[in-house]
Amino acid sequence: MKKLEDKIRAYIIRYMDPSRFGGRVILIHGIDTREFPDISKARSVAFSMPGISIIIAVPRKEETDEAFIRFVMLNKET
Repeated sequence: MKKLEDKIRAYIIRYMDPSRFGGRVILIHGIDTREFPDISKARSVAFSMPGISIIIAVPRKEETDEAFIRFVMLNKET
């Protein structure tokens, strides 16, 4: 079984793509993945679910900077 950290890293690599998912909020609960337009809706759904939920807020392309790009690239390399 994978560690939780490994699963989170895989989700970040998959969904932290501003050109595809920019401005959206991704909610991951078990094997279920949902997209929301804002974080408040994602949080309310996550709080209603039992267990662990992961929320990834993806920045829009114009909100990203060099530090964000380095962060994503470092995660892809490991």
